[in-house]
Amino acid sequence: RDLGIKVVVCHGAKSIDEVKDNIRLLAQAAGEEERGRSLVEQMDKKLADIRQKTAQIPEQERKSVVLISVMSTYGGSGCTFDDACRLAGVVNGRAAAGLASGQPMSKEQLVRIDPDILFLPTYTNHGTFDVDAFRRSYLEDPSLQQMKAIRSQALKEPRESYIYNDSQDVVFGVQEIAYMAYGDSFSQPDGQHLTAVQP
Repeated sequence: RDLGIKVVVCHGAKSIDEVKDNIRLLAQAAGEEERGRSLVEQMDKKLADIRQKTAQIPEQERKSVVLISVMSTYGGSGCTFDDACRLAGVVNGRAAAGLASGQPMSKEQLVRIDPDILFLPTYTNHGTFDVDAFRRSYLEDPSLQQMKAIRSQALKEPRESYIYNDSQDVVFGVQEIAYMAYGDSFSQPDGQHLTAVQP
């Protein structure tokens, strides 16, 4: 601004509605309102398709999940992952236990949550992070062995390019969560992407 350059400030989204707001803001700033509307409409259509399927899952059959993230304070209420869980028809165990995004989850809290499914990380930071050791610190911890998810081996590896996405492609994160929880009726290929660019 001091240099006379127009600046657009986009805040980090904490919900999928805020992702849409950012898309509208950036589209307006670029003079491409129609493309922004197109992206939001595509997002709404994708979410409606997912909601149509999840609406058929009885409440008593809805799965609870906990995200074990290398970002140890991520995944509680007030983040896009929590919003995506709601739209995917699953219970976010961290949020249900009263943990907000930004708060760490202790292993004692994890035992009390006792989710149906654990989402495990696969990110290695280009080989510089030992994700296997990180996972073992949970999966081989004697204090966690009586948890439902570990006893039943309900250990899932959602594609992180989907579930940590705060662009228009966050909708595929919603579907990825539903896929991990409810199976093949929500399956999707790699590399899904919404675009308003005409071919």
